[in-house]
Amino acid sequence: MTHRHWLFHHREAWKLKDAGKNGAALDKELVTIELLDLMERLEGIRDKKTSRFDVPVSPRGSHVHDAAGLLKSKSARVFTLAAAGLVMAVLFLSLFISTMQYGRMLKTVLTLNDVITTTSQSNNETIDVLSTEMNRINEELYSLKDVVFQEKEAFEFNKKQTSMNLRWLASRFPRSSSSRAKAYEYLADRIEESETYGEMVFQMSRLPENNDQAETLMATDRSNRLSMDHYSSVFPGLILPVNTGFPDNDDSDFMISSGFIERRLSPLGSGGVKPHLAVDIINLDNIIKVSEGNDIIRDASQPGYAQAVYPGIMQEKGFDWVYGWHAEVRHELMPEVQKLFPQAQFWTSYYAHMEDESHLSEGASLDAGDFIGKIGNTGKSTGPHLHFELRVYHPGGQESNSYGTFDRINPYKRVRRSQQE
Repeated sequence: MTHRHWLFHHREAWKLKDAGKNGAALDKELVTIELLDLMERLEGIRDKKTSRFDVPVSPRGSHVHDAAGLLKSKSARVFTLAAAGLVMAVLFLSLFISTMQYGRMLKTVLTLNDVITTTSQSNNETIDVLSTEMNRINEELYSLKDVVFQEKEAFEFNKKQTSMNLRWLASRFPRSSSSRAKAYEYLADRIEESETYGEMVFQMSRLPENNDQAETLMATDRSNRLSMDHYSSVFPGLILPVNTGFPDNDDSDFMISSGFIERRLSPLGSGGVKPHLAVDIINLDNIIKVSEGNDIIRDASQPGYAQAVYPGIMQEKGFDWVYGWHAEVRHELMPEVQKLFPQAQFWTSYYAHMEDESHLSEGASLDAGDFIGKIGNTGKSTGPHLHFELRVYHPGGQESNSYGTFDRINPYKRVRRSQQE
């Protein structure tokens, strides 16, 4: 156990008069050290690190040693306090920096919030404007829908009324005008199928003025025509002698305007009767109208072209005042030809009234479908068409040229509806 005493006296102020430790006097200079030692011991006792009965070995002789220890302990405490202060300073600085960052972040968040609020308000205003515009457009659409519905009803009424009038007129024709009555009925059907006023006007413009026009109308109309797909070739393997030149070309694009007959009136207006031992083929798209004299008025802009119907060799080409520019292609015999003409030598296909001379030279080989020349209106012709013949050369033929005697045969035969189906 350590015993200390201090003696103070007071005059103007309290002053230390005497001090001792465990019965030994203490120098006044060591009082401070002793006080520090006392505090350290008391802290040790409080923290249960030292015993309250701990007594210094040499109270007097250990003053220097105790002073050094106390100084050392003081330095350690000062270092500890300095380290703690540094840690506190670092913490304070971190806190300060964090506070500044928090402030900046808060400012950024507030700015973003303002932007979002402004944008949201702007978007809401835009949505309101768009909603108003959409409502206006919907109202206009509903109004237009009503107008269209009314127009459609009016169109349907006019269409039915027009077709009924045509049927009534058809019923009033006498028996001598049966073809005309039939054409009126036919056009009434077309009007009922019309989808626009333009189609109705077009059908009305086609009303025939006589039986001849009515029959031509019924024969040439695309929806009621006897186009080339209603015929088959007399010999197997022959293709159509004409082509539109377009990818969707087929037999339905052409029709026979004048067939193979033994006797007919001259179409050139010269009078008289003469045979037509060929077929005249026209492009249906070239038909403009039918004249009062029942002539088919044609447009020459896109009549199509002539093509080889079967593989062969260009036998002859040229021009004369009747057939205009023409070409004749020679073909090898086939069993079907020999069946008709047992003494047949060869057969040819003949193409006339072409626009100009064929580019092929005589003796040139051709495959089926090869281009021969454009359909034209040269020679004795009433309009753009292809005059097409099949000739079989054999001894005793009724006609002749420098290649021998031959007969012309009908290139096509009508296909019955049951055969087409």
